[in-house]
Amino acid sequence: MINIHFDWNLSSSAKTVIVIFIVLALYFIITGIRFSKLDPNKDEVPTKGLMGLSVIFVEFANKFAVNNTDVKEKKFFAPFVIMITSYLTFANLSSLFGLTPPMSNLGVALSMCVIAFVILQFIGFKYQGFKGRMKGFMGPVKGVSFLVFPISLLSELTTPIALGMRLFGNIFSGVVLGSLVLGACNMLTTAIGGLAGTLVGGTVGVIITSALVHTVFDIAFGMIQVVVYTMLVLMLSRQNMNLEEE
Repeated sequence: MINIHFDWNLSSSAKTVIVIFIVLALYFIITGIRFSKLDPNKDEVPTKGLMGLSVIFVEFANKFAVNNTDVKEKKFFAPFVIMITSYLTFANLSSLFGLTPPMSNLGVALSMCVIAFVILQFIGFKYQGFKGRMKGFMGPVKGVSFLVFPISLLSELTTPIALGMRLFGNIFSGVVLGSLVLGACNMLTTAIGGLAGTLVGGTVGVIITSALVHTVFDIAFGMIQVVVYTMLVLMLSRQNMNLEEE
């Protein structure tokens, strides 16, 4: 009998990402099935439970997309807002459930840079066309276009990288600070009370870390970064749509 064993050798951040995708997939499948059973001819909008929460979430995504881009593009940007905010919310709050926050991993944070880059370039080429996009890279003055073009390309690369690094820096700092607080509590109480102090210090450290550090960095700063990342991507997309000139 052949025994096949798969050694995935995944990092803790990668495992958290898989868990998040499974949770989100189950959420969207369940809500999708339940919404499909509603009668479209009847004006029935769920207001309670998971369905009511989903309705509020979709309305928020529609308004958020309209306020930061354009009414015509709501059908394109609203699903983007739903997916990004759902993923980042679960990712930044994952440490509350004993998981490693994915955004504390540089590789995962860089994936958000790629997402932002693809969205911005797609919008730019869709609305400006290839010639218009290249013209924008070269600037209004033809004589110095050879200097402006590489600078513009560098700007297109650094902007999404900055968005991803913002996520990484804020979440990683919370992980580091939580570890430092927990370690400091253990060292202080061990020096004072020996083994009993170690047990007390571990308990106190967990309480302080959970109540203070996780509350501030995971819930407050984590949710702020979700809104900031999504809003900046939408605002930059609006610039690439040239809506400011209309």
